[in-house]
Amino acid sequence: MIDLNLVETKKPYYAYKRSFQISNSWTNMTRSRSFSFWRPGSARTVLAIAIFVFVMAHSSFGQGKRPVISIEDAKKLSLGTQVTIAGTVTVASGTFKSSFDDEGIQIQDKTGGMYITIKKDLHLTVGQRIRLSGKLTETALKFQIVETDENGIQVLSGTARTKAIAIATGKINDMTIGKLIKTAGTVTKQIVEVAPYGFRVSVDDGTGEIIAYVSTSTGVSPKDFVVGQRVELTGVAGKFNQNFQIYPRSTADVKLLGPKSTN
Repeated sequence: MIDLNLVETKKPYYAYKRSFQISNSWTNMTRSRSFSFWRPGSARTVLAIAIFVFVMAHSSFGQGKRPVISIEDAKKLSLGTQVTIAGTVTVASGTFKSSFDDEGIQIQDKTGGMYITIKKDLHLTVGQRIRLSGKLTETALKFQIVETDENGIQVLSGTARTKAIAIATGKINDMTIGKLIKTAGTVTKQIVEVAPYGFRVSVDDGTGEIIAYVSTSTGVSPKDFVVGQRVELTGVAGKFNQNFQIYPRSTADVKLLGPKSTN
């Protein structure tokens, strides 16, 4: 046996053992708790490299998985960028199908919200937590979204409740876009049909007007919105043509509060 310190420049290979000793004979080397560096070109070297490549190809490092970033940071990136985000579902699968022609969802984290377009119905429900990877893109109407498929979505354990932000109709701003909000006001104009996609209606509480865009697929009836009717609306905040909007998700998001006061 010889000291490890003496073989660094004399041997083409070496073996490290916890005893800090090395055998002059390769075949007599013990295997227990040893790390070996073999001669280049040997069969063992080739096998070791093959195993290394296989492990790396099937590990998260080998796959090059991207770290999860906030939705706020994702929105700042260029279109076409691949992103990984996580959040709680605030709009269930296919809720806005009549408008987006997909089975998309909306998710929200602590920084904001994002619409996720997906063709296959994954039956995701409000409150589920998910992590997803996809491409940052936008619709023909310039709505910023993430495009993915069923392979890019991972459902996480547990559920979470996203509380809607109570806000005046005239106070909705860019910071609220994508988030779940709640507002109340009076219907000020006749509804505008956008068949077969949905309809628009204007609501104002005295602080400024907001447009409620209601997708046909939500099941909300336009008959509920008559001029003078006071309503409370819950939905996702958005913006279109420089006008702030709210997108109710179902009949549960529309509450009739009674006619406008005449006092």
